[in-house]
Amino acid sequence: MSEDLSDKPTQKDDGVGPRYARIQRILEARLRDGTYPIGSLMPTEVELSAEFDTSRFTVREALRNLTDSGFVERRQGLGTRVISTQPQVHYSQTFDSLQELFQVAVETYYVVLGSEVIALDKELAGVVGGKVGEVWTRVDGVRWTRPGGRPMAYIQSYVPQAFAHLVPQFQDYKGPFFNLLESNSVVPIDECEQEISAAPMPEAAQRQLGLTPGAIALQLLRRYRTSEGVLITSCNWHPAEQLSYKMRIKRNRGQS
Repeated sequence: MSEDLSDKPTQKDDGVGPRYARIQRILEARLRDGTYPIGSLMPTEVELSAEFDTSRFTVREALRNLTDSGFVERRQGLGTRVISTQPQVHYSQTFDSLQELFQVAVETYYVVLGSEVIALDKELAGVVGGKVGEVWTRVDGVRWTRPGGRPMAYIQSYVPQAFAHLVPQFQDYKGPFFNLLESNSVVPIDECEQEISAAPMPEAAQRQLGLTPGAIALQLLRRYRTSEGVLITSCNWHPAEQLSYKMRIKRNRGQS
């Protein structure tokens, strides 16, 4: 039997909106009144699913909104930690930016050079967002402006073992690899985490891009995360003098 969400004084519910939104309001009330103190971990998805007699998907959606509002932060393997009793104003790159990345992949030409199954050491695990000893597949390739055109970037993509069977499709796939993997994942991408830095161009990248030894690269490292962990990580090496990076940042305001 489903729980009557209006039974408890701290769990008043107006019955308006989808179930995840009703659960979200209940959890917000608990956060505001200190039931879940700042710094503490909230109950797990499994525990909340049992309490509200609903699916983990519904609970996950409620927690996602609490994260977007700045009440909590979620980390794979660590749980949901309370960081505020009030909604926060924060800045973030919107999900539409993934569609912009999609358009870059559609309008250019990608060639797979090869792939290799590797075990993550400590350094590489930190780069790709995996765990030491995990088996991933690294896919090397070059993105061109068009067939026979100018090489734009040397790209190393890292795919966790659960999706290694999709790597053979990379060669002929028209679009970004994260889109292919997401379409075969039971959970969607929550965010794209990007780091941009200047670094010496790897020797393999220098050869493929026709650069002289010692060339400097603008490195774009992107980790595409779901609630289950990293779906794919890509390391894009661009000639520093050939790339400028532009993005739009939208302001999100939590609802009081």
